[in-house]
Amino acid sequence: MKRMRRAFGRAPLVAVGVALVLPLILVVSAVLAVESRLGAPAGAAPGTTDQPSASTYAQTFSMTIHEEGRTVRLWLKDLDSAPYFRQTIEADGEPTSDQLYRFDAQTLYTAERGADGAMSWSSVSGLTPASLQLSDLAAGPGAWAAQYGPGEQEIPLAQGPLRVTIHSVDEPIDSDVFELPEGADPVPADG
Repeated sequence: MKRMRRAFGRAPLVAVGVALVLPLILVVSAVLAVESRLGAPAGAAPGTTDQPSASTYAQTFSMTIHEEGRTVRLWLKDLDSAPYFRQTIEADGEPTSDQLYRFDAQTLYTAERGADGAMSWSSVSGLTPASLQLSDLAAGPGAWAAQYGPGEQEIPLAQGPLRVTIHSVDEPIDSDVFELPEGADPVPADG
């Protein structure tokens, strides 16, 4: 009987843990799916990417990637030194996720739209740019920014052309882009 009470007593703790970790797993899965699409250059075999040399990708850029029914906005500042990163995803015009990495805090903030329509924020601290593999963005979006420059572009990929609007390349990005939205109250998911 005591074991049963202990098990039921831990159930809320387990439920809270799952509620915090599950959105992070979903966000990471979505990012990996986008990166697999964005990181493969035209003609590359599935699952392979050619890393550009240090001189062939932009260190700082902003762009919008237009896919069928989905819009991905990327901002990246100081890729090789002290990177700040933000990615927002909208589906059919509605925000569905937001990711923000702040180098100064070594923290990844993520938001997912809940069933109630509100964005729910969480955070994981102690993350380095290497642990997030931000350098992988050099092979796709960073290389595109350097190669094509600002404007509307069609990027040839093995899966077909991808429509991209490159807003800026190696120009300053307003620091407000890398701030949490007003009212965001991230729940730590790392402890």
